[in-house]
Amino acid sequence: MSFKTKNLGSPDFLLFFLTVVLMVSGLIMIYSASAILAHDRYGSSYYFFLRQLLWITVGCAGMWVAYRIDLEALRALAIPGLFLGVLLMAAVCVPGIGRTVGGAQRWFRLGPFSFQPSEIMKIVLVFYLADSLDRRRKMLDNWQSLIPYGVITLVWAALLQKQHDLGTLVLLGLVTLLLLILAGMPYIFGLVPLAVSIPAIIYLVESASYRMKRISAFLNPWDDPQGAGFQLIQSLIAVGNGGITGVGLSNSTQKLFYLPAPHTDFIFAVISEELGLWGAGGLVFLFGVFVLRGFKVAGAVSQREGGTFQALLASGITALIGFQAIMNLGVVTGLLPTKGIPLPLISYGGSSMVFTLFSIGLLFNISSGVKLVSAPSRVPGSAVTA
Repeated sequence: MSFKTKNLGSPDFLLFFLTVVLMVSGLIMIYSASAILAHDRYGSSYYFFLRQLLWITVGCAGMWVAYRIDLEALRALAIPGLFLGVLLMAAVCVPGIGRTVGGAQRWFRLGPFSFQPSEIMKIVLVFYLADSLDRRRKMLDNWQSLIPYGVITLVWAALLQKQHDLGTLVLLGLVTLLLLILAGMPYIFGLVPLAVSIPAIIYLVESASYRMKRISAFLNPWDDPQGAGFQLIQSLIAVGNGGITGVGLSNSTQKLFYLPAPHTDFIFAVISEELGLWGAGGLVFLFGVFVLRGFKVAGAVSQREGGTFQALLASGITALIGFQAIMNLGVVTGLLPTKGIPLPLISYGGSSMVFTLFSIGLLFNISSGVKLVSAPSRVPGSAVTA
């Protein structure tokens, strides 16, 4: 495998700037949200802050590697990478190998650290789809050519279901469908997976009592304020307490052992309480600009000869980050049922941070040397403009 050593332009400045701002903002808010909890539990207010700083350092190293690597050479690893991702996803489900937290067995334990193989799966799946769809895009108007993607989807969906990770299942399903459409699959074909997935998701929800409790808590959390609805109620109280301008950095009351996971999945509630509508709205704005810029890069690179692979890869990475942010914000504000989905670059979490930064490094790689134009650009074979 070769690395780029020349003719490597700078990454898109706006994407780089937004990544740094989001990453630093997350680090600050993790300390603010977790200092008291960390001192009470581990004897040091800096426990979660320093661990997150370590993961950011590792993630930045991975981002640099992803930025420098030769993407065309890396395509040879698309299928082996997908196989490795599936293998890790299967291994974590084996009793005695995977670590169980909160009733879900989806972590590997490596000494004092742990990571989720689903984070690896996100990247390798998007990379595989970008590579495969680029090679087969002229055949996507034939439904038989879509059968392999359906089989692959059933495999990783079954493994995620085994891990009780419905949130990631929905996330990857959305990204897969988006990439198929961008690659040129007729829209009518997209109705088939939607028609199948909706009743399947309903069945998965109804077949698990804890998921039914989450749905009930989502519809009316005050029916069980000390049980299933507790987390959402505390989150909504935090968001409401912030008002327009917030109560001030580090002055949140909901993080004082009221709001579960104040530094992980529900960190946006603390941001809303401490920084108010202005701070929370500013964060949403940054994510919005990041997503728009990512798709702008995808549209620009698609204009180059042979640029479909990189355009699809940029679209997939951008969609991963964008959909994940939407899902997290929806959960925190009560617009979506509770799911264990972290806020990219903001929430505390090692594997999420490392692999998010690696994927952004791939996006930097694609954006290097790309001249962004003001006119709308089109991903070849699709009806979606960036």
